[in-house]
Amino acid sequence: MKKFIYFLLFALATNTIFIACDKDDKKESPFKTVTLGAQKNTEIKGFLSITDNKKYDTETAFNNQAAIDIYCFYEEGRNDIALASPGSGIKGVFSGDKAPEKWKTVHTTRFFNLEGVLSVAQFESLNEDNALIKTIYNADEAYRKAKKLEKNNLYAFKTENNIYGILKVNSVIQGEKGSVEFTYIIKK
Repeated sequence: MKKFIYFLLFALATNTIFIACDKDDKKESPFKTVTLGAQKNTEIKGFLSITDNKKYDTETAFNNQAAIDIYCFYEEGRNDIALASPGSGIKGVFSGDKAPEKWKTVHTTRFFNLEGVLSVAQFESLNEDNALIKTIYNADEAYRKAKKLEKNNLYAFKTENNIYGILKVNSVIQGEKGSVEFTYIIKK
């Protein structure tokens, strides 16, 4: 009976060790998925730090201005649901003393539309070491916002701090209380 108990304990310990090793072997995906809310969305934070992969609401974004690379906003007809950065010069969309147009530190992220340049399948096959993430960005045709976003739109972007990335729009909800979900990868 003791041998049987020792056998069970050995088997249990061995499985635990193998399970622990199996978990250690998994590599974190280089793709990050985030949802940002538009200016009147009180449930989903609307500001993003690419460097920290962290979201902020308007209040905490104001207190962390140097960290903010991208935010979501809505302007009916003109931009609809869009992504921009504090340095984009957008005015009259956010209200109050913490609106990005009143910030002292305004970093600019620029977006290059990849329509006809990169497919969704090509995007999904990227890894963070792929030089394409940086070389596909075209500064001459990049803008301070990515507007009228729709599912499967692809944009290359470059932050003020020279971080290059590519994003793919997964879903969009229009309106001032709307949101955009996207997946992105940055060049390491």
